Amino acid sequence: MGKKYFLLIIFYVLLDQLTKFLVIKNIAYNSFVKINDFFSIVHVSNSGVAFSMFQGRNIFFTILTAFVVAVIIYFIKKHKDEFSALQFHSLLLIIAGGIGNLTDRVFRGAVVDFIDIGFKDVYRWPSFNVADSCVCIGVTLFLFSILFNGSKCVDCQCGKK
Repeated sequence: MGKKYFLLIIFYVLLDQLTKFLVIKNIAYNSFVKINDFFSIVHVSNSGVAFSMFQGRNIFFTILTAFVVAVIIYFIKKHKDEFSALQFHSLLLIIAGGIGNLTDRVFRGAVVDFIDIGFKDVYRWPSFNVADSCVCIGVTLFLFSILFNGSKCVDCQCGKK
């Protein structure tokens, strides 16, 4: 993995941690700031996984996240030339999101979530953060690229584009 890709991961992780830091410092825990009927900023934490499932298993998810990030990095290093540019950048987003939430799990004991969207009080999506967004966007783009683009090289000299 080249330096520019490493810097891209660092950028996303820093963006995630900066936004979480701002929420922690400016919004009391379990409270929110309503922006409009659709969007609010909340300050909650999640020791489980998506949609707050499996709460209280932070150590398990810390180990699992570290393992998954390590496996993705291994596959990127071993099979870099087999990924399209979209697939490669999708994996970078997944790694960055994993590292962002892993940082919370290790240093805060749970993941800080703060983005709250929904329709008035009728339906609210479970709160999430920048790292969660990176993972979801990365997975979606990766699956999209497999379904519609196939596999093409990223930075190899084989002539495939």
